[in-house]
Amino acid sequence: MNQANHCGILAGALLLGGIASGGAAAQKTSELIFRDDFNGRLAEGWSFEREDRANWRVDPAGLEVRVQPGGMWGGGNNAKNVMVHAIPAPTEAPVEISVTFSNQPTARWEQANLVWYYDGANMVKLGQELVADRLTIVMGREENDRPRTIAIVPLDAYTVELRLQAVRNLIRGQFRTASWPNWRDVGECDLPVKGDPKASLHFYNGAPDDAHWARVNGFSVRRLPAVSVDWPRVRAEEKSLRSADHPRLDSGWLGLADHFTLFTSVKEIAAEAQPDYEQSIYRHRDGSYGWRWDRRASAGKQPTVAGVGLGAMALWPDAPQGGFAPIAVTSLESLELEMDAVTRLEIDQGTHNLMVVLPLKPAGRITIWLDWYGPASAVQSLNDGYGDYGHVPTPAGAGEIQYRRKAFQGAPPRLNLKAFLEDAVQRGLAPPTEVLGVWLGNEIWTGSRGGTLYTTS
Repeated sequence: MNQANHCGILAGALLLGGIASGGAAAQKTSELIFRDDFNGRLAEGWSFEREDRANWRVDPAGLEVRVQPGGMWGGGNNAKNVMVHAIPAPTEAPVEISVTFSNQPTARWEQANLVWYYDGANMVKLGQELVADRLTIVMGREENDRPRTIAIVPLDAYTVELRLQAVRNLIRGQFRTASWPNWRDVGECDLPVKGDPKASLHFYNGAPDDAHWARVNGFSVRRLPAVSVDWPRVRAEEKSLRSADHPRLDSGWLGLADHFTLFTSVKEIAAEAQPDYEQSIYRHRDGSYGWRWDRRASAGKQPTVAGVGLGAMALWPDAPQGGFAPIAVTSLESLELEMDAVTRLEIDQGTHNLMVVLPLKPAGRITIWLDWYGPASAVQSLNDGYGDYGHVPTPAGAGEIQYRRKAFQGAPPRLNLKAFLEDAVQRGLAPPTEVLGVWLGNEIWTGSRGGTLYTTS
């Protein structure tokens, strides 16, 4: 098999670019109901709740709103300059609202949100937010002032385009940035319907003495054709491991079509007096796949891992063999991994990291930490052509070289794996003869619930 085919197996069989939900044909037939580019003035139809006129302004570059103290999440509902615009109700014809935000938050929970809004107690928000000192996208649902987090997703840029799409009683949130041309899923839920819907822009939890002005561009409302609704994603296959069925399981494997195998290590939980866990792998009809975990009730203090792999999983010798043909290192001209991986947390405790692991022959492995907590290396030691990574020292004789992404902002679109292979050998890793596979997984902590979704084009 030639080098191009080897690389095609690695990049193509594992991960490709993201799905552009609602394709080109659907976009051509959508109906633009309202648009405001905020070009020097507000368009007709906007109203304000608790307007503070000194702290919003419009110039030819767009709308700017100061992110002030206050909030809209749960009780209180005292955020200033809550902007509201009427939108049609989503029936059989889906309705989409979208906007672009730019902000650099520094205060805890500082945020700028696009909101499907009924009133201060009933809404679904999607926004850029600083959570645990990490830049994130957060989707949340609130009904009668009772809030629920739908998802927390790492964000890789201060400028982000957001959209909410609703049909009947369901709503989906998506985002994209300059690094990702396609829309990426954040989450979905049912609507907390109470009267007529409105679109709203919220800016709150800003520091009282730190003037951050969030910039807003390109707000629009569209009615979409019914054929554009490709969600919720329909599960074609799903398998689970549960403590109720396997209370003393140390590790396990679940296989799906196309040779994707979930590896899960739960030995720390299995040692507990009352083990409690659930992990699953799934594949959708549209070709996307991923895994979920639930450690909410776990008493263990050590992380567990879950992920999918292709190939001879040499780092776990008794793992099943996948459909990945080993690649001879000496024949490689290039070896790149393309991915659209979104890790979403529903309950966030501890730290969480997405990783890529390359098992090597005759021995050893390379681990690349991507996501989105954890100690970033203080010194750049490798640029793979797409991003900066720091080398992480490992114990002598470990047979492993580790790297961490310089900024924990989610999975990058591409990894140049050949660059990591060459650098690892220079750092003392025994020269490998073959790459035996690729494993992508999450480090999972006590008290958390979430999952990782991989989408394909």
